[in-house]
Amino acid sequence: MGVECGIVGVPNSGKSTLFNAFTASRADRAIYPFSTLEKNEAVVSVPDERLETIHRFIETERVVPAAVRVVDIPGLAPGASTGKGLGNKFLGHVKECDAILQVVRCFERPDVIREGPLDPAGDMEALELELAMADLDTVSRGVERLGKRARSGEKQARFELEVFERAKALLEEGRQLRTASWKEQELEALRPLFLITLKPMLYVANVDQDDVTGTSERAQAVRAHAESMGSGWIHLCGDLECELVAMDEADRSEFMRELGIEELGLPRLIRRTYELLGLQTFFTAGPKEIRAWTIHQGDTGPVAAGVIHTDFEKAYVRAEVYSVEDLVRHRTEAAIRAAGKLRVEGRDYAMREGDVAHFLVAK
Repeated sequence: MGVECGIVGVPNSGKSTLFNAFTASRADRAIYPFSTLEKNEAVVSVPDERLETIHRFIETERVVPAAVRVVDIPGLAPGASTGKGLGNKFLGHVKECDAILQVVRCFERPDVIREGPLDPAGDMEALELELAMADLDTVSRGVERLGKRARSGEKQARFELEVFERAKALLEEGRQLRTASWKEQELEALRPLFLITLKPMLYVANVDQDDVTGTSERAQAVRAHAESMGSGWIHLCGDLECELVAMDEADRSEFMRELGIEELGLPRLIRRTYELLGLQTFFTAGPKEIRAWTIHQGDTGPVAAGVIHTDFEKAYVRAEVYSVEDLVRHRTEAAIRAAGKLRVEGRDYAMREGDVAHFLVAK
């Protein structure tokens, strides 16, 4: 399955800097607002040490990691929901994403232009208000569209109208819809609208180089806001991340040790995104390739097989499954089978994080 994450934020919050750090790209990092006028996008390999662990024991022609599409979306101008700045173009990019990564400026750099004093809380409030107003426009049009059908007594239309009206009332208060409690049927009614404020959001505090622990008052303001929204957050220094990814491995390790940085930002960001979206990984391994695949937590064997090829979901017969730990312990698949650790799973099997699976499908 494809996963797309949109990087958003107010102008000069460091979105393109983080995009460059995560993708080894060279998107424009100018110091003036609205330097990014078109979205930048790249496919990022998901770091996973288990791939090389599997490769130690199974010879193969290639190793293929899972991938995430990262989109650097142009900065949000006040009034975007009414068409100002990049307006609907910006908001249309956001609607296409599975998850939103909101970059919040927590760094001081006189050479990076900003109107007014640094204000992480105000920036988050301004951006989220624009998103709420954009959704309000979408939902209001939905209410008008459903009105006639609901008045005619159509049961499903009446239900959808009630859901839309509740969403409209929340948005009029400036609420993000993800912060409200929704039943699955209500979410199904709202899903065709592609509402931005229903999408899961991860807050990214872009901190100064002297705040790599994220303990500054500004970074903690991001943490507090994220928690109030029921969302997660991480802290990163975009400039430092760009420097680190440009170094060779030996220099990078030494520099990170001196700074007290245990891990680069990309693996942390992807882990949190997977948690945010309820995703997990399984593997296939053979002489042609070892590959990581992304599925939702709770997906069954047939659904996982369908990620490999859509025809496999219906044709699924069973799966032979073991863990990476089993492979490390027993060293070969034959030894795993001999030890009774190779599990044969049917159609109702819920895949586990890190499963290595061989699928049997009907011809």
